[in-house]
Amino acid sequence: MQIGFNFTLGETTPMVQQLAREGAIDYVELLIDNFLHVPVAEMAAAFDVPVGFHIMFSRFIEVDDATLDTFAAQLKPFIDTLQPLYVSDHIAYFTHQGRALFHLGEIDYQADFERVRERILKWQALLGCQMHVENYPSIVDGSDDAPMFFERLMADTGCGTLFDLSNAVCAWRNGGPSLHAWREVMKQARHFHVSSYNTAFADDRVTVDSHDGLMAADTLAGLRAYRDLMDKPGATLTYERDENIHYDSVLEDLLKLREIYAEVPTCASLP
Repeated sequence: MQIGFNFTLGETTPMVQQLAREGAIDYVELLIDNFLHVPVAEMAAAFDVPVGFHIMFSRFIEVDDATLDTFAAQLKPFIDTLQPLYVSDHIAYFTHQGRALFHLGEIDYQADFERVRERILKWQALLGCQMHVENYPSIVDGSDDAPMFFERLMADTGCGTLFDLSNAVCAWRNGGPSLHAWREVMKQARHFHVSSYNTAFADDRVTVDSHDGLMAADTLAGLRAYRDLMDKPGATLTYERDENIHYDSVLEDLLKLREIYAEVPTCASLP
């Protein structure tokens, strides 16, 4: 398993470069929306390790074709030059009846399938690559349909799932599907996310994806329980931290991941 770190803010460049230099991470995931203003050559020179691309604000499900064409034209030179390990995006709504949402809006996993399917096919065609779409830390009643939605979407469009295990833990804590229900998705996925969660500021009965601290015990237990489905050739696991970004704390969690995915000795290598 290749372990990576999400790079979202230019001010953290020295820390991320140090993590790469010291071997704590194998690659850097760029929140590429934040760096489209940076010359491609400068981005290519920033890190001595491979990169992955994570897209936050394409809003590919709801924007018009011209807007998506423009975004693709901005992004394509970065894909062509940096040859990322993967390109990923979010299945979510950003507006409701023309008004911007404060938090991302979750789709209806039954009613919205055809719309998402159509837009995934268009988005992949524009970028000329496979898109890996992330599961949501669900809070809606219909989230039990989410695992089957992703299985069907992968089969129908050729896209991949960027399976966020801590998002799945959030969904389970909010009354959604168990981790076990995601087994087929984990089996097919090659790219993964993990981070911390917290309680929502508006209602402490709701668990939200927070990226603000150390991973929880049940998240680590999930990684251990499903390691056999996640760890495979070419697989990546990105550790996300967007708040409280302190080197020692980030390294503490990265070392936990290194321990979980340490090479299991084969019979031939045993003394």
